[in-house]
Amino acid sequence: MDLSLSNPIVQSSILPLCLSLLIAAALGFSSAKGARIAALGVAISALVTVIIIQGFSFPPKATSQKLPYLIAAAGVIGLIFDLLKLKGIAWRLAGIILPVATIGWLFGNRLGSTQIDGLIYLSAAVLVSLFAYWQFEKSRHQLDSGIQILLYCAGLGAILMIGSSAMLSQSTFGLMAAVGGFLLLNWPKFRFPVGAAMVFPLVTALAALTAQSLFFTKASGIAIAILIPVFLISYLLPKIPLLNKVSSPAMRAICLTAVGVVPLGTSILVAIMLTETSASGY
Repeated sequence: MDLSLSNPIVQSSILPLCLSLLIAAALGFSSAKGARIAALGVAISALVTVIIIQGFSFPPKATSQKLPYLIAAAGVIGLIFDLLKLKGIAWRLAGIILPVATIGWLFGNRLGSTQIDGLIYLSAAVLVSLFAYWQFEKSRHQLDSGIQILLYCAGLGAILMIGSSAMLSQSTFGLMAAVGGFLLLNWPKFRFPVGAAMVFPLVTALAALTAQSLFFTKASGIAIAILIPVFLISYLLPKIPLLNKVSSPAMRAICLTAVGVVPLGTSILVAIMLTETSASGY
């Protein structure tokens, strides 16, 4: 097997997973402060992965060229939040400002000529981000947010692949692998909080990728809408008989994943049925 960085499988799975796991472990086991910011390993891994897959341009011109800058900026803001232990109103304000600023920077020069369906797409991306930010604040000491981000990445990556957008799909799978490395480090024993240093850059990146997929690719908007409920699974779990009695963090993670597979699988199936394919994957 070709293990060079030119191999798409290495770029979007092996590299981000290992990089995230190693950096998070190095930070987390170094000191108490390091444990607080161990999730930064996910952001660093995601940033490196996106640059390897998409390249780096300065200054950025195309929409896709702005993704590394968004991840880096949101990662720095998240790191500051974790170091200063900011939460509550500060976290909620960040949850409003970051997605709005992200969409504004990506599509600001297009808003004047955007049709109503485009505005709906952008509003949906912002609302998904807002919801994710606000609920993830409450689950920093559980794997819930990490699992939900991973499932959304898996679904969006698959939908983009079916919609013949290989580069965006590969980038999304890279984000999924970066999250996966951190989750492996935190399961079955929970060790390090899922902090803002991970949540802010990952949700920002997913808002950007979701908006790009709806605007610039043949990815199914209906399939993405069906995927969005993966962000609700932590609310659904207590209402499901038998699963609502799970108390072990390790088992809770497994149950959450099992519940999330339902909207994930459904969205992929719908994408297969509805998405038009093109001759090129880029």
